Parts: sequence; structure tokens; C-alpha cells
Amino acid sequence: MQIIASAGSGKTEVVSQRVADLLVEGVQPEAIVAFTFTERAAAELKERIEARVTTRLGPEIIDQLNGLFVGTIHSFCFRLLQQHVPKYETYDVLDENQLAAFVSREARRLGVRQFDPKQRLFASVQRFLQNVEVVDNELLEFNDLPDDFQTVLENYYAALTRYRLLTFGQQIRAAVEELQKPDVASRVHETLRFLIVDEYQDTNPAQEELIRRLTGSDTELCVVGDDDQAIYQWRGSDVDNIVTFERRYAPVTTFEITSNRRSRPEIVEVANGFAQSIPNRLVKEMNPTRPAEGSSPRVLVWRSADEMEEARWITDLVLDLNEAGVPFRDIGILVRSGVAFGRLLEQFNAFNVPVQPGGRTGLFEQPEAIVLGMTYCWLSGINWRKPYQYGEQVELSSLLDQYATVFKLRGEPHKNRVKKVIKQWQEHAQTKDRSADLVGDFYELLDVLEVRDWDFDNLVRFNALGTLARFTSLLADYESVRRRARLDAEVHGEQVGGEWGGEWYYKNLALHIVNYAQGAYEGFDGEPDLTLDAVDITTVHRAKGLEWPAVFIPSLTKKRFPSFRTGRQQDWLIPRPLFNATRYEGTDADERRLFYVAATRARDWVSVSRHDRVTTQAVQPSPYWEELEDHQTDPNDIVLPPIETQSDGDVDTLAITFSELASFLDCGLAYRLRTLVGFPPRLAPELGYGKAVHHLLRHVAEHTQRTGVVPTDDELEQMLDSHFFLPTANKVGHREMKGAARRLIGNYVKNYEPDLHRVWETERPFELHLNGVRVSGRADVILDKEGGVPAGLAIVDYKTSADSDIAAYELQLQVYANAGRREGLDVRAAYLHDLNGTREAVAVDTSRLGSAEGIVEGAATRIRDRDFEPSPGKRCRACEVRTICNARAR
Repeated sequence: MQIIASAGSGKTEVVSQRVADLLVEGVQPEAIVAFTFTERAAAELKERIEARVTTRLGPEIIDQLNGLFVGTIHSFCFRLLQQHVPKYETYDVLDENQLAAFVSREARRLGVRQFDPKQRLFASVQRFLQNVEVVDNELLEFNDLPDDFQTVLENYYAALTRYRLLTFGQQIRAAVEELQKPDVASRVHETLRFLIVDEYQDTNPAQEELIRRLTGSDTELCVVGDDDQAIYQWRGSDVDNIVTFERRYAPVTTFEITSNRRSRPEIVEVANGFAQSIPNRLVKEMNPTRPAEGSSPRVLVWRSADEMEEARWITDLVLDLNEAGVPFRDIGILVRSGVAFGRLLEQFNAFNVPVQPGGRTGLFEQPEAIVLGMTYCWLSGINWRKPYQYGEQVELSSLLDQYATVFKLRGEPHKNRVKKVIKQWQEHAQTKDRSADLVGDFYELLDVLEVRDWDFDNLVRFNALGTLARFTSLLADYESVRRRARLDAEVHGEQVGGEWGGEWYYKNLALHIVNYAQGAYEGFDGEPDLTLDAVDITTVHRAKGLEWPAVFIPSLTKKRFPSFRTGRQQDWLIPRPLFNATRYEGTDADERRLFYVAATRARDWVSVSRHDRVTTQAVQPSPYWEELEDHQTDPNDIVLPPIETQSDGDVDTLAITFSELASFLDCGLAYRLRTLVGFPPRLAPELGYGKAVHHLLRHVAEHTQRTGVVPTDDELEQMLDSHFFLPTANKVGHREMKGAARRLIGNYVKNYEPDLHRVWETERPFELHLNGVRVSGRADVILDKEGGVPAGLAIVDYKTSADSDIAAYELQLQVYANAGRREGLDVRAAYLHDLNGTREAVAVDTSRLGSAEGIVEGAATRIRDRDFEPSPGKRCRACEVRTICNARAR
């Protein structure tokens, strides 16, 4: 089935109704998989499905939807790999920044520098990864590639395997490869009956191959999309997937939903006219359903003398809209690229126009990040250099003066305390036998900078705090990759530790900051706050799927929109005949689709503008602006039409994991700083120990279920050798913790063998739906035959740490037991099993579960109300963010 859903037609509603129809027909939730393009879209779709199903089947049905998958293709693939391919259980996924740091670390061993004519490290890494992305997107065969690139590529994939890492592209490629194996394919297809793909026009060849392999004689495929809104070709998406769908999947039933419920008729008319200029599109035309209202134009096209004047006019119009009753949050400013942000933000700041946070500026455009970046250059003897500028040596006195200005230090004594800290860092960088702790050391600096005394209610100060969190994440990304252990190629079952310090550990960090991070890391995104009344200024790509009553599309000049990079031929490492290079390099059709997306975000009013000059340099108008000249007006003559503000609607359900909930209950302020602001934990050698033990217990249980007998000592040792991996432990630490795991699991097998014959399911996901909140989590193991009843179940949660919060574990088990019963399972008991010794029963009677519900709902209310009350006490001594907390126990 193919559903062509035009802009504003209610595509999310169509998908949610499709899923609801299936559930009403009696299809089991686990038989349905729905792919979305983003996690945000997944959350929206899931909530919409729950609302529609509740209306048709009653509220009780929500608790029985646990098996329904709604999420991104990447998350589905990772779940598939971890569920069906044991080796992937201990793998971690690298994001783009971590991947760049990883390849920089491995560059010499891989021979990556050969791909840059000047042998520059970071230029060669960028070029290599750009081509790797194509290999993964297109599922290219390695043997077809040039020998030099093929050799490095094979070594790169081998390195990722040694370190137990996956990339975003590899997740899909690996899933496709595994689905070619009959046993994996049969297990996946055992339950899958309906596959729904939203935003199908944005799928790439690898994703299309995954979809093809998931579709079969027993699995119905339904794709939903609009070829006019295909805007991700530069990341590999292929609009031909949706254009040729009917031919490739025949016989196909196609539905067209062309009623535009979003925009006023004049906006729809302009968008329809512009869409006609897009070549090779599916023939269709949107039909408006909202009435025309008022005589003032809904589409305005205008020009200004220069970029600053354009920004001033937009600012005046935003203020006029607000004075006319339009909330700031109902106004969107959509640009082709970030180069257009500067003047707009400058004017908005000058006239106190509130702006939604959103990572629209680079991290190193913030003064705090610049000073900190210079610090790591100073201590490692690397010249500091801003992009496209010459480098210069950092002088300590000048650096300290900048600290004083940016962080508002209190006189010379305070400056000297900062000096003492960074001088210690410099000494550490030159000490060979000292282990580095970048994140931990950075938190100590924040203590000396007295960040804990900042007023977090002051937006400027809070955004600076967010900048510090982003910088800490940069350090954590670098450290997690540099300290990552790998499998020992010489000794099976052992691992080799990563880098732990030394002069070049710090030098490479400084080089990473100067040459990569400055251009790659975005600034603070801000906290989720649905009550914030502020203008949304963002790129068109980020605006996909969103809408505003009033929309501005500025900077329609010849080199900005369409982008001057469009169609520029690149020097690929991959022969052009092997793939459609033009798709990645961009075409005018791609840019036209992007402008179409921008224009169709508007509900009531859209402004399209350009400037004649940037400052003194004349610029040519965009051809798109010229094509809309019939709507041109003088900005002095603009009369605003009536604009219907968006309803706040129902309060969104708070979706939270149990781990996040437990963190909030432990301390509201720590939860805010870690989860919402984004301060990461420091890396510890024992990181991942509990996870590794849990995975081993799963293997022990599955072995017992499969063979009918518990594993022998030799078999346990083989499991340990194959599956016990600690991401940051060195060889000695790994041996010690492996020995500890061996004792724990050996004792469990010896003392609780009957349990292993009762395993009903391991790592079982649960979701508890309460008033305004959905809590998700995963139980370690579920036993059957509880109390001698075949269908009677007991949930068991394993504990490996002696100082764990028992109350949190009890609440967790009560939440899971409640969710299980609501799902229809006969959950009769719950146990907290300390792998170091005892097992304790946790009460799951109706009264206790009711009390647990009250705790969860109360916490959810506090989170929505932004009540992040601190809970000082003994816990503060082990808290990662204590140095930025003014409520910490002394």
C-alpha cells in the first residue's frame, strides 16, 4: 500500500489511524512495526496512536500495546542486532562526533592520511568518512572499490569490531546482512505482519533494502510520504524510492491525500504553483480546506537594501504580530543555512525578542567555550586558531584575563585559584604515568569558577551553563573514544586498554578542538519547556514536520537559497559509475523541494524576503524569489491579516525511562543538570560491569532453556571469553572484574539452578501508562511457574552494586509488575536478587502498587511543573554534578 500525503494533509494522523485500524481488527501489537524519520516524530506518532486506540477500544487497551514498535529505522536495526545476534549485545553506537574522534585516533594504523593531498589529518578523516557514508548508504561491495580505499575500509571495519562499536550507517548495513541469514530472518518474520514506513521519500538504498527484506508474503508493507518533500538527498536519500514504488512492489494500492488542512488557500495556491517547477514528480495538486479570510495578502514577497535592514524589518514585523495577539511561539523563521542567523539574532537581541534555544550557533561561538578551548591548547603547547585564521600561541596572562572577563572572577585571588588548577593540568599532561580524567578535572575547574553560585533563573547565565555542559560532552566524547578498550587479538577472552594519558593525549585533544570540534559541535539546545513563549528560528531541514501560523523565509539570494554548493562536483574516492554522485552533490530540484517545504510550514501568513547587499557587496536575487514576484510588495505597505493562533491543546504525556525517573526521585536538581542540561558522567574503569554481568546471565539462561541443562564450568568460561567486555578497562582491570563476574555467575548457577529452568523471558521491556506519564524499562528476567502455577510469573531484578538504593529497586519492580498485570500477565511476585548473596521478595500487592503509582504520578507532575528541588545528603559525595550545585551537602 502506498499513501501519498501532501503537505498539511495530516500525515501523522493517517499513520496513527492505520495502526489503530489494525489493532481494532485484532492484530497483535507485536505484529506491527512503524518507522519514523526522527525520535521526536516517533514520540508524536506513538501518542497519537494511543489516543486513537483509546477512543475506539477504551483506555485499558493502552497497557496492552507494549509489543508495538514505533521508532526510527536505526533504533529498530540496533534492537534487531542485539536481540538476534549475540555478538552485538555489548556494542555501543558512535555518533558523528565520536566517530570522527575514533578515526582520528586510528588514522595512523589505518593509513587515512593518504586521502588528503597535503597529508592533513582532519581533512583526510573528513574525506574518508564522507565516502564511508556512501558505501554504507548504497550497500556497495568492497571488491568494487579502488584497492587503496578498499584496504583502509576493511581495516576500518575490523577496527570497529575489535572495539565493539557500530556507526549509524553500519547498524542498517549489519541488519541487512543478518536478515540474509535464514535463521535470523525467520525469527524476525515470526511475528512481523505489518510494516509501516513514514517519510518514505527520505529513505536511502540501504534502508530500502532493509524494508524489502522485512516485507514478505506474510508481511504487508505500507509506505507514507510525499516526493515533493524529499529533502535529504545529500545524506543519501533517493526520491526515486517513492516515485517508482508502484512499479517495484506491484500490485500496489495507492491512495492520495491531497487535502491541505494547514494553510490558507492563497498559501496553498502559491505552493502548488511552485511545485509544478519540480521535475520528475508524481502528478498531484493540494486542495485547501481552510477558508480564505480577510482581504490582506497571505503571501508577501519583499526586498530590502541590505541584510541588516532585512533583519530590522523582520524584527518589526515579529513585534507587530505579537502586538496583534500572535504569541512569539507561533512565529517561525526558516533559513537555508546558519549563515543567515547572525543579523537576525543581533536584531532580536537588540529589541528583546525572545528566541527558542536550539543549537543554531556553534559551540565555539560562545565565549566560555573559546576560553576553555584555548586552555587545552595552552597546557599542551598547541597554537590556538579560529577557523580560517592563522594560529597563535596562548599566553597564560592573557588567558587568565579572559577567564576573569568571561567568568566574572572576583579579583586576583580568584584568578590565582584558576591559575593553580590549570597549571596542575599542565603538569598532569606532561606526566607519563598519571591517568587522565578530563571530565572529572573539568568538574573541579567548575568548582573553582564557582559556577554553583550562578543564578540558573537568569537566561543568560543558564545558557552559559548549557555551554559548559556541551563542552563537557566534547571532553566525554573524546575521552570515551581514546580510552576505549579493544579485544586482544593475541589472547582470546582478554582485552587491551585504550589511551589513559600522557603528553600526546592532551595534544591530540587540543588538535581535535582546533581542527574538528570548532566546526562540528553545536551550541546548547536548551531545556525542553513547552511553556516558553519565544520565536523559533531554525533551518528548513529542522523545520520538517513542524508548522507555525506565521512564517518568515529570509535571505532568498542567489547563493544562499539555493545553496551555492548545489551541484558542485566532488572528488570522490569511489568511482562515480558505482553510485549516483549527483544525488549527494545536489540539484536545483532538491533545492526547490526544500523551498516548497519551507513555504508549506505556514498556516496563515508567509513572508519571503531578500536583500540587495550583504554589507557593501551586491548580491543577486534567488530565482525562487523572482518566480514569486507577482506577490511582491513594499515592506512599508504590509498589512497583517487576521492570524489564528495555535491551540495549546492537551498536555503531552511525559515519556520517561525508569532510570530517569529514579534519578529525579534521588535529586531533582541533579536530574535537571544531567538529563536536561546534559552534563555527562566521568568515565570509570568499571564502566559497563553491571551491564556485562546482566548479558552473561541472559546467555546462561538461554543456554539452559535451549539445552535443558545448566552450562558447565568450561561453557561458562567460553561465555565469559566471548561476551564479557568492559569499554574502558585495561587488561589488568578486565581480568580482575572478569574474575569477579565468574564468581558471581558461578554462585548463581550453583545456588539458583532451578530458576534457570523457569526462565520465561530475559530483558523483557515494559511500559506503565499512568495519568500524564509513560514509564518504560526492561526487566532482567521473568520466571514462570511461580507458586506452582504454570502461567504464574515472577519478575527478578539483579543487583551487582552493594551501595545501590534499595527503595529505587523496589519501586522499579513494582512499576514493572504493575505494567505486566495491566498487559494481561499473571505477575505473582517480584524479587530483588543481590548477586553478591541474598534474594529479597518485593511486595507487589494492590496496595503497594497503588502507592508506587502515586510516587510516579507525583514525580511526573513535578517534572512538568519544572520543580527540580535538590535533595542534599550523603548522596552528594558521589554525585557527578556536585561541583555545580549550590545545595550540595558540605
